[in-house]
Amino acid sequence: IFDRALRRSASCRPRRLSPPRLARRGEPDQSMSSAALRDKIKGLLVEGEGEHTSSSSSTAEGDGDDSLRHTLGLTSTLFTPQFAESFIARVERECEGLPAEERRSRLTAAYRSVTGSLGSGGDGGGGGGGGANFRVWLKYARLEAESSAEAARAIFVRMESGVGADESQYYTARALFEAEHGAMQAAEAALRRGVEAGRLDVAAAKQALHAAQRAAAVCAA
Repeated sequence: IFDRALRRSASCRPRRLSPPRLARRGEPDQSMSSAALRDKIKGLLVEGEGEHTSSSSSTAEGDGDDSLRHTLGLTSTLFTPQFAESFIARVERECEGLPAEERRSRLTAAYRSVTGSLGSGGDGGGGGGGGANFRVWLKYARLEAESSAEAARAIFVRMESGVGADESQYYTARALFEAEHGAMQAAEAALRRGVEAGRLDVAAAKQALHAAQRAAAVCAA
């Protein structure tokens, strides 16, 4: 009887599990894919709430930005403009030293996701948060300007009907952008709209115009 008990005990020993596979040096970095970016933001939201939970969510077929916005919508009480600004700053630090194209691609994905969740304020998407929301959108426009003036201009136009409408910095930044891309008439028009909206006084508009003219001259040289 004792021998049989020993044999049964030996047969019930747990099998040794293989250790988890570690990524080899030189393997491609997939940390900023759509799914990884979604999980990164979701994890930060949980961390900010002080909870430690395990997630088992499934990602729907379709556009990665849409699925990320859906995830963020589940915790919209925590996803504030201030959180978005700090998240973008974190992504920017992680992208330091990367090749220009990879850096721009990763940052663009992050900006599209957070601005899609925040809304610009002029399209029914919320847009509260004051300065933080405005700063996120302005940095997004400047990032797009590195590769596409038209894409950046579309963001500026959207801002003017939302988060940028009441910000004096919007009008000066728009004027500088237009001047740097050879559109001085558009730069002057942006400053004129700022004065008419009561967001710029005449002295500030003149100062911004001189800065825009200098930028245009440098770019034309």
